[in-house]
Amino acid sequence: MKISKKNCIMAITAFFICIHISNSFAYKVNDGLEKKVIMLIMNRVDFYDLYSMPQIRIMIDNGSIALMNTRAAGANNEFKSYATIGWGTRAEAAQNTSTFFNIEDNSLATYERRVGDSPPETGVINTNINSLIQQNFRGEYGATPGALGEILRNNGYKTAVFGNSDMENSKLTAAGLIAMDNKGYIDYGNVEDTLIEVASHSPFGIKTNYDLLLNTLKDIYAKSNFIVIETGDTNRLDRYKENLNTTMYQKHKKEVLQNIDYFVKAMMEYIDIDNTLVIIATPYPSDAAALKGERLTPIIIYNGGLDRGLLWSSTTRRTGIIGNVDIAPTILSYFQLTPLNMIGRKMISVESKDSMEVIHQLNKRVVNTSVQRYRVLYSFAVFQMLASALALLTIIFRKRIPSKIYTPISLVLISTIIAPFTLLILPVFGVLNITLNYILLISITGLLVILLHLIGKKAPLNIILYSTLLITVGLMLDIVLGQSLIQNSLLGYDPIIGARYYGIGNEYMGVLIGSTLILLTALMEKYSFHKYCIILLFLGSIIVIAFPTLGANVGGGITATFTYLFTSIRLFGKKITFKKIFYILLLVLVIVGIMSVIDFFFLQYRSHLAVAIEQILTKGPIVIYEIITRKIAMNIRVMGVTVWSRVLLSGMLILGILFYRPVGVIKSIASKYPFIAIGWSGIIVSCIVSFAVNDSGVVAAATTIMFLTTSILYFIMDAIYIEK
Repeated sequence: MKISKKNCIMAITAFFICIHISNSFAYKVNDGLEKKVIMLIMNRVDFYDLYSMPQIRIMIDNGSIALMNTRAAGANNEFKSYATIGWGTRAEAAQNTSTFFNIEDNSLATYERRVGDSPPETGVINTNINSLIQQNFRGEYGATPGALGEILRNNGYKTAVFGNSDMENSKLTAAGLIAMDNKGYIDYGNVEDTLIEVASHSPFGIKTNYDLLLNTLKDIYAKSNFIVIETGDTNRLDRYKENLNTTMYQKHKKEVLQNIDYFVKAMMEYIDIDNTLVIIATPYPSDAAALKGERLTPIIIYNGGLDRGLLWSSTTRRTGIIGNVDIAPTILSYFQLTPLNMIGRKMISVESKDSMEVIHQLNKRVVNTSVQRYRVLYSFAVFQMLASALALLTIIFRKRIPSKIYTPISLVLISTIIAPFTLLILPVFGVLNITLNYILLISITGLLVILLHLIGKKAPLNIILYSTLLITVGLMLDIVLGQSLIQNSLLGYDPIIGARYYGIGNEYMGVLIGSTLILLTALMEKYSFHKYCIILLFLGSIIVIAFPTLGANVGGGITATFTYLFTSIRLFGKKITFKKIFYILLLVLVIVGIMSVIDFFFLQYRSHLAVAIEQILTKGPIVIYEIITRKIAMNIRVMGVTVWSRVLLSGMLILGILFYRPVGVIKSIASKYPFIAIGWSGIIVSCIVSFAVNDSGVVAAATTIMFLTTSILYFIMDAIYIEK
């Protein structure tokens, strides 16, 4: 058989392409135990600090970078973030359970007395490992202490840790949490104060001895596969900052960064970059950065310049933002090992021409949204409650109030369901300060309300229909097209909090369900839409909310399915019985099951639904218990602190009053708009279900009930105005 010259060239080209792909850190093939990962910890710094360091700047420009979410279980602290990096799941930890010692007589005796095992004669141990395990057993996420180190050990890889952040009488050796196995043991290392030297002009009068740090690396490099190095000095500087004026702080900072950069340069000259992956990570932000809302920290992955760009993971699905839970799975992926008991996912590199500028703009937008989010949403929630209360008072005291103020009040009322649309489109104007955001929010909402009032010819059904059409279509289009608006909206979600990174959050999920119910029932009132068409539109809404590559909101999918089925039965004139509720629940399970199968078996990148299923299959039914208890705890916590709980309660109070005053008004409006009245009952059901199945269900219930109270009050005000 003849082989043409063209085929030979194509074969050779394909061969070299495959070689290049195999060098990617996310897909590295490992045929032996010679591969290595070095993780350099520089705590409490930002990208500007790192980019000011010549050696690290080279690694940034020729590596892959991202902003890292540092969230752990419960209230955050730096020890939890260190643990989360090493265990791939949001973890619990404290200073006392994060203390490591070199193996020597005293620490060995304590360890053996508590654990019952005798570790090898050398290495590093956590003498409080049992307390740490119990902490996480009781924790929200049931993290597995030492998950990364245990998988590496079981596959023949050796771990090491050296360096510390000790300060005066305080021992800080949290880096050991990253490398330890499930018994708190690390093969090699040194976390004692022998790596610290007296330096009277440095913070706390001490600093890391980088010559000894380098020598330690040289001693263990050949025999270790995963090495964690704690530089320490950046941590000490941040904790000492309160004792310094601005000039001295900048002076110390410059010296600390220079010393670390010299060490990194020497390290890079010593190691074999062809078989070593270098990760530079900042587990926790500085106090100053946290106060400014800049809680996302730097991460750099460098493999000799083979991958340049931004990091991406299916945990966040946002280029340039990853979770601290993603680091351990990425390390295991480099060694071609499968993560166990981890919710994080491996990172990949996405090509980017100017990564630092992208990161700068991304961080600016994320921080801007995060800082403004609470104030703007609080203002909106208060405005919604005041507008509803004003409308209620106008209805109750209608005989004393002149007719001419009815229209302005009704327009203010309508603005409460237009505002979510304005908040959705605000990101198209770029990163704005809070004053400009307020101005745009008020002016655009006001303009849209007046426009809809004129287009609707002042007919209440038209205005309600067009208002809900605007927000429903806007949300569904954005979800289908990639959620770029929701991700950056003040009513969307905050990647710094890290409760959600993609899809539709509970705020807009409630808005979408509420607006869809009013829109479709209003269409039936005005245009006599066929009921089967309405059911198809309900199904489309369920898919948009729940499908893993779209809204990816499991609780929202359950809420929408139950609510829309309930509403559909009533639209067909059927009574709701226990039997029908049973069938509704059965269909809800079917929908969730279908989404689960699609997510788990057919999609390249799994959503958190598939991750939860994977955890259940790995760890057993205890995961279901953890999810339920976490959702209950979150709802209780959110109810006590969020303004949305007051929106929900005020909505319920207004409805309660309207059932009694004016007498018979609800019945009269329901008779006039029978299909919309069914939509109102669907909203009530939606509030109950969303509260029960979502971890911040009170938020979803509050944004849903707005469409109930606003539409009822608006129709009643119109009826009263006609009477007068």
